[in-house]
Amino acid sequence: MAEMQYACRAGIRGGVARCRKLEPCPDHPNGQPPAPRPDVVLVKVNLSDQWVREFTGASVRRLDRSPERADALAAEHRARAEALGRDAFAIREAREGKAEDPESADSGCPVFGRGGVQFISIAGLVEELEKAGFKLSGIPHILAREWKPPQRLVLQFTKDQPEVAFPWPLFRKFIATCFGQVDVWANGRDDRGLVVHTVNCGKRDDAGKPAYVLRFVAGDWTAEPAANAP
Repeated sequence: MAEMQYACRAGIRGGVARCRKLEPCPDHPNGQPPAPRPDVVLVKVNLSDQWVREFTGASVRRLDRSPERADALAAEHRARAEALGRDAFAIREAREGKAEDPESADSGCPVFGRGGVQFISIAGLVEELEKAGFKLSGIPHILAREWKPPQRLVLQFTKDQPEVAFPWPLFRKFIATCFGQVDVWANGRDDRGLVVHTVNCGKRDDAGKPAYVLRFVAGDWTAEPAANAP
């Protein structure tokens, strides 16, 4: 099992984005100024063909992303990274050794380091977000990209929009598992002034035993040892 790392809790450029260095950070030994807290939390979970059928049958719509849209998003990410003085491909290249994917550009900070967290449960994540005032908003969908399988379930949580309907019993059954890797990305403020954090869940392992539980506490993230979780 890979050693878990954690990004500095401080902000850069006056707190506009989160510092990418790992704790203990030589630039921010006291974690000041604080990194911006999220206004939006996106939860993205890889789907097998079976789970695509399950969620489609429960009226969750499919959204096909075109290569043109992917290129536009990549350009936005590159521009934001440049504005922060960051290499948009540093994280992906260091982790995967390549950056050919149309969406490989990143401007944010990987909260749990370049490797994310291995063997982790997100079973209580929705409840953690609800305690913090977040609720499901927008339209949940299945994101499909021809060049980048598998398809992904995408949920958006915010504090200031009406809650939308969703097949929660099916979702809770779906996430009652172990994920081989979860990455949390803390992005800087976008053009709307909003801070978006993204939880990417991959490598589903129904036979695996979680070593950690993902928690959202006071606007920040922790990976608590499963043995200590309530």
